Amino acid sequence: MTVTYTLSVSEARFWGFPRLLARWKGSIYRLMYREMIAFLFAYYLLAFFYRYLFNAELQRKFESIAHYCHGFTEVVPITFVLGFYVTFIVGRWWQQYCNIPWPDRLAIQISAYVQGADERGRMIRRSLIRYVNQISILTFQYTSTIIKARFPTLDHLVEAGIMTSDEKDVIENTETPHGIWWVPAQWFGQLAMVARKEGRIHDDLHLKSLIDEMLSFRGCCGNIWSYDWISVPLVYTQVVTIAVYSFFVSCLFGRQFLFQYPPGSNQSAAHEIDFYIPLFTIFQFFFYVGWLKVAEAMICPFGADDEDFEINWVIDRNLQVGYLIIDRMYRQLPKLTKDAFWDNIEPEIPYTQAAANYRGVPFYGSTQAMNISERQAEWNMPEPMEAIDEESGLAGVGGPKMASTSSLRFRKISSRKRKDKKLQQNDDEDAASEITANSSDDEIEDDERSNGSRQADEKRKKRRLGGLMLGFSRQTLASKFGSKFSISSRASFKKSSL
Repeated sequence: MTVTYTLSVSEARFWGFPRLLARWKGSIYRLMYREMIAFLFAYYLLAFFYRYLFNAELQRKFESIAHYCHGFTEVVPITFVLGFYVTFIVGRWWQQYCNIPWPDRLAIQISAYVQGADERGRMIRRSLIRYVNQISILTFQYTSTIIKARFPTLDHLVEAGIMTSDEKDVIENTETPHGIWWVPAQWFGQLAMVARKEGRIHDDLHLKSLIDEMLSFRGCCGNIWSYDWISVPLVYTQVVTIAVYSFFVSCLFGRQFLFQYPPGSNQSAAHEIDFYIPLFTIFQFFFYVGWLKVAEAMICPFGADDEDFEINWVIDRNLQVGYLIIDRMYRQLPKLTKDAFWDNIEPEIPYTQAAANYRGVPFYGSTQAMNISERQAEWNMPEPMEAIDEESGLAGVGGPKMASTSSLRFRKISSRKRKDKKLQQNDDEDAASEITANSSDDEIEDDERSNGSRQADEKRKKRRLGGLMLGFSRQTLASKFGSKFSISSRASFKKSSL
């Protein structure tokens, strides 16, 4: 199956890729040596007839055909057609791999959310993960030739322990004209609801998380089913195949070494060397037909080619890891203890002698080494502007006296706050002096207190009007006085009430 050579190319070395040419399994030689033998046999057969069996007249006709075919080989855009086709096939091949379902996330959620160390809790968890694996196995049973050869019928799944006889009867009695690979997904949802009603799933959010993860797993299986159903358009494959094979059929004639030069060439010189091996034609055949064979091997990665996916290993691995997570590792975790870097703020992991040369330095960003001079690092502050009187600013709203910079407004607000604070202190001092003066006369004291309070109220009202700055709307003015309506709305309200 999959041929891995990642370790051989983990480092760029001298003669790195050429050393891979000596491998046979998964190589291009193994994939196309039969086509190469057939092409060379046909080529030398025509050369034998041309050189030894044809008379002079047949040789001239053969040469005319060869000249015509040679011109045809220069017209076919085989590189463009074949390159685009192989690019499409490789992208489809990788997408099929990305949709192979893996139950690890779902198994971890089952182990965390479905509680119960008793026999029924264990049975529910194992049934849930078994249903998940049944979805993928039934999917591959109908899409992969190697899985169909391993499990031809549902009875083989029962004998293998993947499915019970009762489950097999339920699937066989399910009347549907479509596939039955999705049936265990329905069982999963129903069993999860039973576990929630029994209190083994403590929260509805956990139940939703389980269902969503199962639907994601089922979606991957559905994509695998769709890739098997919707193939690359047949006409596309036929066009590429016809282009490649017609090109090399023309090469059988056009790349022959003839006794005469092509028409219009220099006929005075005789042949000095007679070639018997079409070296560059063999290279072209190797490249183009090899490219086509690569697409042929990758168009369906669930078969038995060298580079097809190892679905048997995937099924075995998913079943074993799923049971391990939800059963043997249920509530099994290491003892909590202090780690080796408990009191170390900046832990450092040591290097072996083999890895000492790979010790690196931290990366702080590309601008870390950028130098800014002290003069350029000074703040570029705007020139101070003359403050505008508040009353003139209010009178000329929208006029030329209104400042447009935020710095001017900031200075005005700060100046007003300082004035308000000073007025508040003066009000407090005046009120205290008025309260303590002339305590002998009660009536005069009451009048003075009332006058002082009225004066304080008038000053506060003035400060409220002075706090109305540029940019405050009429609705804001109304909200300053505690009204629930704006000025315009209150006017309309009074008119309607009258």
